[in-house]
Amino acid sequence: MYGSIVMGDSSLKSYVLDFFFPNRCPFCGGFIPYNDLCCEECFSEILWADEHICPQCGKPKRPHCLCKEYPEYSLCASAAYYSGIAKEGIFSLKFKNNLNAAAIFGQALRDKLSEMGVIDGIDLAVPVPMSPKQMRIRGYNQAEELAKHLTKGTNIPVRTELIQRRFSKTAQHSLSGEDRKRKAAQTYFTELCGTPLSGMTVLLVDDVLTTGSTLNACSKLLLQLGSERVICAAAATV
Repeated sequence: MYGSIVMGDSSLKSYVLDFFFPNRCPFCGGFIPYNDLCCEECFSEILWADEHICPQCGKPKRPHCLCKEYPEYSLCASAAYYSGIAKEGIFSLKFKNNLNAAAIFGQALRDKLSEMGVIDGIDLAVPVPMSPKQMRIRGYNQAEELAKHLTKGTNIPVRTELIQRRFSKTAQHSLSGEDRKRKAAQTYFTELCGTPLSGMTVLLVDDVLTTGSTLNACSKLLLQLGSERVICAAAATV
């Protein structure tokens, strides 16, 4: 589907930094040229989203999509299936500080939203937040990195202060579907009052779409802040 998203930063700064911090493929970990984002072999193995992904909820149509559960967001774009080499790339992005995956999936999502004919109507992008403690530990938010690359070359601002997250010792992926819904509703919040997003179309960005609980909870908050429409984008879908 995406045949040429492999080139990264070709600046002199990246060239010099490569001597001290050699560039690695976010999927296999192998060394790659300083201005590439991944190796060609890994890129060719990514299972990009296809016609079997529901364009409304972003989940595979089989065994079932999320549309019957009435998601708060109006539609969701998913770049790839969360399996194989793509799963390795997400892991590398989240836990190995390899931001090349954010550039690859961010670019793919930008193309996807363009194909869907919605990117020009987006007023701002909001990454799903991490708790302050998580940010101190990791040093960056992978959803924010995705949002930065997704909006690169557009006039869409990335806003990180609209939604906040409480720290939790229980990881979302370890919970059942119903528990994830309850936990997500308790985890995300906003301190803003009124409707500062009145009439706006907001893009909500996350790394992985699993049950939709996180996107639903955050979308509900954005709608409470006055957003007219929430569109979601996820690097990969389960």
